[in-house]
Amino acid sequence: MPTVTEINDFSRFFELRHGWNQILERSRDNHIYLTWEYLLTCWKHFGTAKRLRILCIEDKNKIVAIVPLRQSRYTFVDSLGYNVIEPLGLGNAPYTGLILAEREAECLKLFLNHLVEHDDWDFVYLFDIPETSVIPKLLPKISEVVPTFEFEEGVHSICPYISIPNSLDVFMKGLSKKFRNNLRRCMRNLKKDFQRVELKRYDEFGSVEEAMKIFFELHQERWKSQGMPGVFHNQKIYDFGLDVAKRFASNGWLALYFLTANDEPIAVANCYIYKQKMYYGLSGFDPDYSQYSPGNLIAMKMTEKCIQMEIKEYDFLKGGLPYKFRLCANYRRNLNIRFVNKRFTSKLYHRGIKTVKRMKVDKVLGKFLNF
Repeated sequence: MPTVTEINDFSRFFELRHGWNQILERSRDNHIYLTWEYLLTCWKHFGTAKRLRILCIEDKNKIVAIVPLRQSRYTFVDSLGYNVIEPLGLGNAPYTGLILAEREAECLKLFLNHLVEHDDWDFVYLFDIPETSVIPKLLPKISEVVPTFEFEEGVHSICPYISIPNSLDVFMKGLSKKFRNNLRRCMRNLKKDFQRVELKRYDEFGSVEEAMKIFFELHQERWKSQGMPGVFHNQKIYDFGLDVAKRFASNGWLALYFLTANDEPIAVANCYIYKQKMYYGLSGFDPDYSQYSPGNLIAMKMTEKCIQMEIKEYDFLKGGLPYKFRLCANYRRNLNIRFVNKRFTSKLYHRGIKTVKRMKVDKVLGKFLNF
């Protein structure tokens, strides 16, 4: 009979490094943001003032499922607060999930029953679950036999991606004529003005630290030119990004590439490679080269790199920004799944939160419509 063990301290989390990714390999929800390396780094940098709650389900002295969670305290009105159990990587990962390697339905039921027995929470937020996950398929049936709390499901965001073709010509033909012609014109002009135009990997710039420093600078320059601070003005996010890059580089997962003109980096794409899939991270470029559309050019060159490496998919992650859909013909959705404890206070908080959100939406609409 499978049993549930809860891990609440960092040292025991660290000890799971030997088997975590092997269990993930056997799960249908296998993506880079559920790896031990990524989630441990998230907890190391952003776990302050939160409670670690990793559930391990064991059967015959073997771990068959891992549910990476944390518990956070949020304030509703004044001093009124509520407790939320949420994915360990929430807020720092575009995708979350549960790692179910065997007996998926049974393990999910055990996970929910554990929450019932340890109900010091008001809500469970399983946010940013990919719609391709096994979780949304299993939950409706499982929740019928675990009726202690209610659950809601909704679409949170869309995630564009490129199904990598067998040649760059095929990819280019799938773009709009105007955008395709613009890319080609910009590349011609860049090659005309500079003797060498190349795509270079991070290890051609020295250490991971040295390459990441160039990436941070290009990212910040691009946003400062728009009058915005950029992601890495925050030291904690800077340190987190560097730590992830180091861990991923040691596993061969870091795909940090620079578009160079006469060996000078003019654009950068900080991506990850995992299981024949390229994950887009953040990018940047030198505003002095804006006339060449360096951001679009490096996206094209990264797609070409995917073709060369026989990558199956280039995932642009969540957020339906226009520049993504100039490149991507497909998208998936991220789902939000919310459980509400059936305690009276939890239900009361739930109604209050929904009311506040509705009031904020009405206020924005009122301003827009001049009400």
